[in-house]
Amino acid sequence: MVFHKTKRTTSADVARLAGVSQTTVSFVINNVATANISPETRTRVLEAIEQLHYVPHEAARSLGRKVSKILGIAIPDPFNAHYQQTVAGTTDYARRHGYNTFVTGTNYEVDNERLALEWLRQQRYDLLILMAGTDQLELERRLVVAEGYPIISIGIVDPTLDCVDTEPETGERAVLEHLASLGHRSVGYIYGTANQRMFNKRLETCLRIQHELGLPIDERFIRRCGTTMQDGYEATLTFLEELPTSELPTALIVVNDLLAQGVLAALHRRGVGVPEEMSVCSFDNIESSAFTVPSLTTVESHAVLRGEEAARIALARLAHPQSSPMSITVPTELIVRDSTGPVAKRLR
Repeated sequence: MVFHKTKRTTSADVARLAGVSQTTVSFVINNVATANISPETRTRVLEAIEQLHYVPHEAARSLGRKVSKILGIAIPDPFNAHYQQTVAGTTDYARRHGYNTFVTGTNYEVDNERLALEWLRQQRYDLLILMAGTDQLELERRLVVAEGYPIISIGIVDPTLDCVDTEPETGERAVLEHLASLGHRSVGYIYGTANQRMFNKRLETCLRIQHELGLPIDERFIRRCGTTMQDGYEATLTFLEELPTSELPTALIVVNDLLAQGVLAALHRRGVGVPEEMSVCSFDNIESSAFTVPSLTTVESHAVLRGEEAARIALARLAHPQSSPMSITVPTELIVRDSTGPVAKRLR
């Protein structure tokens, strides 16, 4: 019997596939800021690395790195109570086990997330817990992990990373089945930044379930906006101005509670009764959602529990750096409050 030794993929192989020099590959791997690498070239190199399953030599040295006993946490919106609750769960668990946390806000910006990854490389923290990472840096996140720097992903499932997420589809299905049971057949959407995968995934899931339930889909009712309460407010005002009252949907699904509070304010300003003329429901169940007028029907996503699970996986990863990626899901439940109700008879 003859045994063949498998040839290890090298940076030269990556350079050949990407059509660049080995020096350029090295610059991309080491994120050299002064190298002036174009975004197109960087993407080509990262795609070649993924295709060839190239693991830089640095990964083999990861066990010798210094230990700071600090967990980095990168959140997209420091002012959103949902992310604050997740941070609270992570921080509490970490402190109980002898770790501190360092929190940074990315504001959904690629450059800010890239900086958080660079700080991980610089060992400002032992591990990065990343919430709702941007689509554009998926390959870079995988490269960072391949280099031996661990990342825990919350809200975005990636088979190459340790992940914490809610049960797939259960929240979206609960919302749509609830609205359908109230007689709603015309459903609109207000959702955040279009390049944010978590928001896009939620919309895509809702639209698929809506189709499965036999509810018509009207593209005019799908409105993108920013991520703040003000953004939700302004997007709703524009929506109401652009369509005749007789053509408006009878229900709105909003991507999260923060935007939904802006939506409720806009509907109130325009004299649209909630839920008498339009039902509104959302996701996250942040504390203030119970105190809006009317109180908000929303999906409980157990933010604190997700934070705790992320910290638990983080410490397990640091203890066993060579183990296979872990994936944890937490349950969701629909909290029915006053912002949803039956379709008015005149609107049926």
